[in-house]
Amino acid sequence: MGRHSQTLGHLERSHEDNALRRAMAARLDRALQKANISSAKAAGWLDVSEHDVQFWRRGITVPPFAAFNRIAKALDIDPHWLCTGQAERAHAAN
Repeated sequence: MGRHSQTLGHLERSHEDNALRRAMAARLDRALQKANISSAKAAGWLDVSEHDVQFWRRGITVPPFAAFNRIAKALDIDPHWLCTGQAERAHAAN
């Protein structure tokens, strides 16, 4: 594989990763807004900085997996949906 095709592959993966990260951020932001939870309050639950939560909500970074579970539990939402956008039942059926 040539250097050009490796670079194109990396750019395609980066674009896909960016889209997935932004979609997850939108779900997280929507869930927090619906529950009327601020970034500061969520940060307190998760023992992280408010900036971390703000970055997650904007899709700049992604929360660690354990944070997904704690957020989902606190908001009473499906952690699989939060991560993927798919309902757990649909995932289990596939």
